Amino acid sequence: MLEQCKTPQELWGGVHRTLDTWFEARKQLLVEYSSLCQRLQAQTDGAALKARLRRFCQSLMDYVSAGHFEVYQQLQTEAERYNDKEALVAGRHLYRQLQQCTNTVLDFDERYSQLDQLQSLPQDLSKLGLCLEKRFFIEDSMVNIMHETHREHAA
Repeated sequence: MLEQCKTPQELWGGVHRTLDTWFEARKQLLVEYSSLCQRLQAQTDGAALKARLRRFCQSLMDYVSAGHFEVYQQLQTEAERYNDKEALVAGRHLYRQLQQCTNTVLDFDERYSQLDQLQSLPQDLSKLGLCLEKRFFIEDSMVNIMHETHREHAA
């Protein structure tokens, strides 16, 4: 998509729409995470908890997939377009840092998207929460380094 853009405004418009959608998905993911934690603490209906957990797993995987297969690629394309070698090196470094968290997310999804055993869910949600906090910080750093630094070029 971005390779076909002809002006910086078209490039930025595509990246901005992607980022806006992705950040909105992040907010929704956090709402679902919080709701899941509250439901777990309330020790309410197990079927409702399992349904909420499955929805959360789907949202989690959608968010992480969008990051890996859309957002990060667009950020890299933008940095390449501006020949920003420092941003590309920093982006690769940050991307490697995301891999550990991605593995944690994949493990969580594998364990809970279809599983009915929830004994270790509180500990696993806590671990996942810390991972997501780190992930969001790294992702924000990527956006700042690989996107925001080009703001003056888009004018």
